[in-house]
Amino acid sequence: MSNGVKFGIIATENSGKTVLVSKLKDALVMSTDNKAFKGKVAHFRYNNYEGIDSFIDTCTAKLEAYKEKYEDYPRTFVIDSVTHLQNNMEKYANDKFTGFTIWSTLGKEILAINDFLEDIIANGINVIITAHTQYDPDTQKYKINSPGAFGKNGSWLSVLDEAIFIEVKANKRIVHFKTMKFPCRSLQDLPDSMDLNDFDINKHIELLENVAEESQEWSL
Repeated sequence: MSNGVKFGIIATENSGKTVLVSKLKDALVMSTDNKAFKGKVAHFRYNNYEGIDSFIDTCTAKLEAYKEKYEDYPRTFVIDSVTHLQNNMEKYANDKFTGFTIWSTLGKEILAINDFLEDIIANGINVIITAHTQYDPDTQKYKINSPGAFGKNGSWLSVLDEAIFIEVKANKRIVHFKTMKFPCRSLQDLPDSMDLNDFDINKHIELLENVAEESQEWSL
């Protein structure tokens, strides 16, 4: 069994991230943005972060519930979005701790969540995260804000296999795969960008799955 893929959908607000997620087949979506998820895909809301153990227990229980209902685990597990999840984590840390402990706890638990996602991937389930970006006028680049060393070392983009950035340009939405201008990354034979209307998320994930399977054959 090959590992799942770890993929990011990155954009500013109201760019089409959740709409894209709603098109995924055989997926389970964790919705963290404190509003109803309207997509016709298996999902659950997770608005109140209560510590890493509770987070892992909730995800595990929902994965098992999905298996019980559909007789198999989801092909893809989605967090929509890690940005709102981090906001909820920050509220939890501020309510529970004081001073430097707030930020040290937050940093440790973000890393623990990433470790948990890696465990899911090791069991052959894809992981997709959506993330909001903000434009930094000092660097003239878009970035995914995250606290502490995790944020300084590249934030969520640094722990993804591949990622796209959705740019809103006039009345169009453009998917970027490879450019230094936006937080995205790909090693595949793809154009630098394409119109969002021409982008098939399921075919793209299938492409990445095939690459992961080929790579597994070379693993020692």
